[in-house]
Amino acid sequence: MEWMKLERKKTNFKTYIRSAAAIFAGILAMEILFLFLPKIDHPAQVGEELFTEWNGISMLISVLHFAGFGILAAVISAKLVIGEYSQKNAAVILCYPIKRNKILNAKCAVICAFTTLSVFLCNTVTIFLGCIIAKIGKLELTGSIANLILTVPCISFFTGVISSCAGILSAAIGQKKHSATAAVVASFLISCVLAQCFSISYTHILAVTAAVCAVMIFAAILGYWILKKEIERLEV
Repeated sequence: MEWMKLERKKTNFKTYIRSAAAIFAGILAMEILFLFLPKIDHPAQVGEELFTEWNGISMLISVLHFAGFGILAAVISAKLVIGEYSQKNAAVILCYPIKRNKILNAKCAVICAFTTLSVFLCNTVTIFLGCIIAKIGKLELTGSIANLILTVPCISFFTGVISSCAGILSAAIGQKKHSATAAVVASFLISCVLAQCFSISYTHILAVTAAVCAVMIFAAILGYWILKKEIERLEV
């Protein structure tokens, strides 16, 4: 906990909070477009019933959130992990009278906590604001609002964990390549692949999100192990 507090204090999270707010605003604008798209064009021409069901809207919004925040998590990882262990200040970190794993654990915990909380709040608020906008605009979307209220927090949490895992996995790839750019590119590619997984069955969005989350947790554990080994090999 003490090392987490130290990481929190020495990291300028104001920049990342502003980035999270920008992602939230952009996705909210896209959600409004998705909601009114069937009014602009016939549903059959814009993706069948995808834009006329709450499950479809939830899937689209969740995919956008884990893509956006997954890349943000990779950027934070590039700063906290790759940047600090690859630049001149690596010698200082490696000389700390504490096990390297503890410092790495603190960094990963801060990244995961910030990303998961941000995605949970943004995804939940975005979808619920969509419900209010649909109500005001008298838009008719199929699906139970009561069921949506119960499932959205769970979907948002799973989406946050997926984004966090993408960040850790990207950090491992970036550290392996000694490149912050490689971490961001890896996160983008991971988002593209996972987006296809969500399209399998948007009618069962909660189950699909939970399954993807389980796979990503396993991948993140493997990524952390690689990251730990890479850092253990570093010499002062």
